[in-house]
Amino acid sequence: MFGFIGAGKVGTTLGMYFNNMHLPISGYNSKSLASAKKSAALTNSKAYENITQLVDSSKYIMITTTDDAIEDVVGQLISINAAWEDKVVCHTSGTHPSTILEPLSKLGSTTLSLHPMLSFADINYALTMLPQTPLTLEGKGNLIDDFKKILLDINLKIHSISSEQKSLYHAAACIVSNYLVTVIDIGIETLNRIGLKQESSLELIESLVKGTMNNIFEKGTVNSLTGPLARGDVHTIKTHIQALSREDRSLEQFYRLLGDRTLSLVEKQNKLNEYTLNTLKEVLQGENCNYTNNKEQEKE
Repeated sequence: MFGFIGAGKVGTTLGMYFNNMHLPISGYNSKSLASAKKSAALTNSKAYENITQLVDSSKYIMITTTDDAIEDVVGQLISINAAWEDKVVCHTSGTHPSTILEPLSKLGSTTLSLHPMLSFADINYALTMLPQTPLTLEGKGNLIDDFKKILLDINLKIHSISSEQKSLYHAAACIVSNYLVTVIDIGIETLNRIGLKQESSLELIESLVKGTMNNIFEKGTVNSLTGPLARGDVHTIKTHIQALSREDRSLEQFYRLLGDRTLSLVEKQNKLNEYTLNTLKEVLQGENCNYTNNKEQEKE
């Protein structure tokens, strides 16, 4: 039986998916009894006012609270007299490794972290996407293989990592999800400066952003890179820097930083000669402000 501590979007989505795949759900315990009852109703299970009753009824205990609440939950769990060696305790935080559950490991429990690389802003969308979404699993204990097999049997894609790798893994997730939003927002802000409103800016970039994302997943990042850097168009890069500098120096610095990092992809494409690559680097790093795009200066 799977029991959930925390009845938010992650816990509710996982419980609904498990229930749809005919895994037995004992129920939910939450700070809000109303939330527990709502999630229980969606999963044909029970709302527990008492966390001890949920532990007694569950072999697999899923902690689906906020990150900050996990330690408090662990404190409650270790005070419960249970056959911990026969139980799995698993949290779903992307930030914390399974080692945050170490007090339960010392009592004999298998302690794990399971993190879906998925946004849970909308439960119905997340429920649809979950079987297509890779989940990372890490931890220790004698029941880890049993737990992994259960997940694989319900068509979830599981990737095992080590506890030591969890922070780097989560940083990567933040970069490609949270910071991607930031990059797009900065692009929209720049369009706002030429008089385009938010709605018009989103309409303008939609096809470009979606096309780029499709290319990345079809061709990889190196083969998806296009634009003035990939072409070696130094003059265009200079005009961008000058225009951004006139508007906002922080935008200019952001552009230079991303451009300098993008040059590593350009180098992997192996299409530009060394002279052009070095010139692009100098322009992006602010070392060559007087460069003119004179092809007679380029060296093969």
